Amino acid sequence: MPDEKDHLGDQLRKKEKAEEERFFSEQSRRQIEKLRETHAKATAAGQATCPRCGAALEVTQMKGVAIDACPKGHGIWLDAGELEAIKKREGDSWLSRLLLGR
Repeated sequence: MPDEKDHLGDQLRKKEKAEEERFFSEQSRRQIEKLRETHAKATAAGQATCPRCGAALEVTQMKGVAIDACPKGHGIWLDAGELEAIKKREGDSWLSRLLLGR
């Protein structure tokens, strides 16, 4: 009888895996919905949000240019006008060449 498979054990493992996948799928769905709600509230209020954590971006002045920064340190974002201001200020520096794509 060593050739016989443990059919009941296989079915239990499949059921456990299916329940685990369903659990994590539901967790992911809830997190996505929460981020969407946060983004919708911020958009309705006219406030930009961080794409990583959903926190409201703070406008910060840095060397004469207003930038949008995540308060949790996930990054900074530049609008088109802000990018142009940096290009003008930098002249022919490496940063200007990078931004202009030369």
